[in-house]
Amino acid sequence: MKNFQFSIFNFQKKNKKESGFTIVEVLVPSVIFSIIAMAVSSIFVETLSLQRRASASQKIQDNAIFVLESMSRDIRVSVVADQESPGCTANTLSIIHPVKGDVVFRMTGGAIEKSQGGGPFVAISGSDVRFSRFNFCITGSLPNDNKTPRVAVLTTVENVSGREVLEVNLQTTVSSRDEINEFSFP
Repeated sequence: MKNFQFSIFNFQKKNKKESGFTIVEVLVPSVIFSIIAMAVSSIFVETLSLQRRASASQKIQDNAIFVLESMSRDIRVSVVADQESPGCTANTLSIIHPVKGDVVFRMTGGAIEKSQGGGPFVAISGSDVRFSRFNFCITGSLPNDNKTPRVAVLTTVENVSGREVLEVNLQTTVSSRDEINEFSFP
């Protein structure tokens, strides 16, 4: 009988040594883990927001550069005549291209359109952006002013998709070159 009591006593002692965690020991790591998880998730959400903004900005930039470069190429080699608008109020630009004939640029419903050779207007801007401003400052296009014709294009472009609307103002100035007189040799 003595051995039996001794073994029960040993069993009870063993259980006391292997007791679990206290509530404080469980709560402290849980709170620390929660704080770290919240910090990491807020950084992740902010990173996603910045990525969306960068994507929208890239779409705006790609579309605007394509439109402005396309126009600039045509304006450089064309004749700009009788369209003075030093106050930047012109909404359309008509030029005479040596190969394409009459070319007209305009904005309709937030899209930039181009007509060449008297044909229909075709959108040259993408559908993922909208132009809210599209004006021309035209100087030097009068017959006897002895100035090189210059066209400044003023635009405001914004994205049409996404939660946040980004708006970018762009401006470029292009001078029309008289290729016949400029490249003729005496």
